[in-house]
Amino acid sequence: MRMKRRTKILIVAVLVAVILVGAWYAYFVLPGERWRLPWNKIAIIEVEGEITEDEGGGANPETIRQLLIRAEEDGEIKAVVLRINSGGGTAGASWDIYRAVKRVEKPVVASIGDNGASGAYLVAVAADGIVATPMSMVGSIGAALEFPFDIPVNESKEAEELSSLTTGEFKDVFTDYRLNESERQYLGERLANVLEVFLQCITEKRNISEENLTSIAKGGWYTGEEGLRMGLVDKLGNLDDAIEEAAQRANISLEDTQVVILRIEDSKVIEETYTVN
Repeated sequence: MRMKRRTKILIVAVLVAVILVGAWYAYFVLPGERWRLPWNKIAIIEVEGEITEDEGGGANPETIRQLLIRAEEDGEIKAVVLRINSGGGTAGASWDIYRAVKRVEKPVVASIGDNGASGAYLVAVAADGIVATPMSMVGSIGAALEFPFDIPVNESKEAEELSSLTTGEFKDVFTDYRLNESERQYLGERLANVLEVFLQCITEKRNISEENLTSIAKGGWYTGEEGLRMGLVDKLGNLDDAIEEAAQRANISLEDTQVVILRIEDSKVIEETYTVN
């Protein structure tokens, strides 16, 4: 009986030793293997180039929306970093991405590279935090209207072409290749309304003084360092700093977190591993 008992104890001891050796090997020898659970991820989504509804352009709202949905539905992804390098684009496309970012219930941090201005800054505002380099370009808050042809500086010049008959005073704006004063005022009011919406989005998410709000409403751009002082930016840093900020907001450690870049190729969302420096 004693021999059998000793044999059982020896077998149990050997099993425990094997388990401990296996755990040591997995922790120290195989640090890159996915053996630890739960496995956390931070997803980088790039917003680069002109923001436009054109699928062949830079940052397309539908593409960004699909990537955000993937990040939202993937249980391993705990936070999102928007890597922004854009001077903006059309108002409608910028607004679509802004709304898509706001709907994400996981922590989202915007990382501004060289440029995060105009509509691209509107996208950044939707995030929970904004990180920019000291030399990043931020701001350029406002609205602009590009005419499809050369517009005389005043209405004294005769129209080059008359091409329509309309029922309303402003229905044929642009069709006669000139703008009278009432049309100029009308378009200015439309642009002012767009600016008002832009500023409302900023004040909803950012703690900016009335003085700074008046200043940024003039449409100028600022460096990231200036933006930090004005309340346009939360922290100065690069992409890796933004990843660290996202990890903190998600209450996870980068030691057991994989950082991936989400992209769409051949109509499918793919993941590329990003190495944090």
